[in-house]
Amino acid sequence: MKLLTLGLNHLTAPVEIRERLAFPEIDQPKALYQLTEEYGLHEAAILSTCNRSELYIAAKEGHGIEQAQQFLVDTRNIDINKLGHHFYTLEDHDAATHLFRVACGIESLVLGESQILNQVRSTLETAQRNGSTRLLLNELFQRSLRTGKRARNETNIGKGHLSISTAAVELAGQVFDNLSDCQAALIGAGEMAELTAKYLAEANIASLVIANRTIARANELARLYKGQGIALSKLSTNLTEMDIIIASTASNNFIITFDMIKSSMELRRGRPILLIDISVPRNIDPKIRNIDNVFLFDIDDLKQVVESHKKNREQEIERVQVIIEDELRDFLSWYNALGTGTLIKDLHNKSDRLREIELARWTSKLNQLEPHEKDLIERILKAYANKLLHDPLVQIRKFANEEDGLIRLDTVRKLFNVEKPTPPRDS
Repeated sequence: MKLLTLGLNHLTAPVEIRERLAFPEIDQPKALYQLTEEYGLHEAAILSTCNRSELYIAAKEGHGIEQAQQFLVDTRNIDINKLGHHFYTLEDHDAATHLFRVACGIESLVLGESQILNQVRSTLETAQRNGSTRLLLNELFQRSLRTGKRARNETNIGKGHLSISTAAVELAGQVFDNLSDCQAALIGAGEMAELTAKYLAEANIASLVIANRTIARANELARLYKGQGIALSKLSTNLTEMDIIIASTASNNFIITFDMIKSSMELRRGRPILLIDISVPRNIDPKIRNIDNVFLFDIDDLKQVVESHKKNREQEIERVQVIIEDELRDFLSWYNALGTGTLIKDLHNKSDRLREIELARWTSKLNQLEPHEKDLIERILKAYANKLLHDPLVQIRKFANEEDGLIRLDTVRKLFNVEKPTPPRDS
């Protein structure tokens, strides 16, 4: 069984490509079913955030990447030949290393940000609920979560409040001299919106409106930060008063359109407005940039703000890498040992067959014994065979992690005269 990753992120693809490959949580159950049941993958999990869309796969040797690519072609209507250069494909050691780095936050746009750890956990939980992960991906994701926790507990990689949300608020502070004179609106009431509301409140924003499809959630968040909750349908009537609008929802459509801003700007009499779209897919129509006195930034535009804060955290990467290598060594030892499972099973099967053959040869003699005596002999033979195999099986598991392990395992097969399984032919 091979461990594979097919994905793209903020380093390989711009937001307009990433949003086409986004998998909101509501879409993931169907996608996971398709990957495992329709495209023949043994296990699958989808990590989809504003910075990345990645498929984690367990598949038979020579199988997996082509099927995953075809899944994206079929479900996301993309031309893989044109967009292929945005993707990376990783196998086994590289795939595991990548996820461990992601969980530690050193592959994020905001170095060391903590939200990614919750997103990795959510990816695992969603896949488990939908039955698309089994032994391999469950172990991989559990170990990546442990690695991410260690990185944050044992280093300063997550020290401070640097995040997409803080970058958005800092950008607003660069555009407006004094946020305490500004009125802001948040679109969405999820985890990222809540963080943004917190930092806006800490920046002494004059007033805060939170617009959400679920008014109860908008009111709940507004109460925490002395704001006002409104239904998303009421947003357009509030735009004229807003100086700052920050959008972060899972919507696949534009929530703020060109016409909405065009109309509100006619009433604002030239007063500038700042819009920050930290959603993927984007929530704000990028054509809005063409309107006078409108300043629109998307998540990729936040890179400059983030870069200015990276130096302190970059010093921690080396310490994080030591943790990753430690955890990776344990995972790969476990993973490599999985490959010995077939050989171990074959040896046990051969031992059982030989025992049955010998018992059959002595059937006439054994039938003269009492049932409990016959049972005792069978148990003695089985115990003897298990003890005889114990040391070879211990060595087999060790061979799996040695440089010439494949040669040694093949030698074991020859010594015990156990044939290699023949790979199934494609139909």
